[in-house]
Amino acid sequence: MYCAKCGAQVTEGSSFCGKCGAPVSQPTAPPQPAVVSPPPSATSSQTAVATTRTSGIAIASLVLGIIGLLINPLSILAIIFGVIGISQTGKDPNLKGKGMAVAGLVLGIVVVILWIVAIVVWAGSAFWWFSNF
Repeated sequence: MYCAKCGAQVTEGSSFCGKCGAPVSQPTAPPQPAVVSPPPSATSSQTAVATTRTSGIAIASLVLGIIGLLINPLSILAIIFGVIGISQTGKDPNLKGKGMAVAGLVLGIVVVILWIVAIVVWAGSAFWWFSNF
């Protein structure tokens, strides 16, 4: 007979466990060990789940697009990295970050267009200023 609390063997007719002191009411079976299945190995017939990761190029495109609002040349890099990031995420199904690459690309294009407009306006106003004096 075995103790229900600690699993130690208890002699017949004992009212208490000799190891932990728990009252023994009826004979019980020894505790069963938990069944633990081994982790799947590389040679297992189960297919391994592919891990997804975020494209570093896509992250760089978004960051450069945001920073490009202040420093214009970085907007050109944001456009380049955005195109590469979109291409990478389209080819590899385990690579995410296409939205970040698109956002960086759009930010880069918008900032470059704004800078071009600003330069044209500035040049036009400078031309007007010097032609009237």
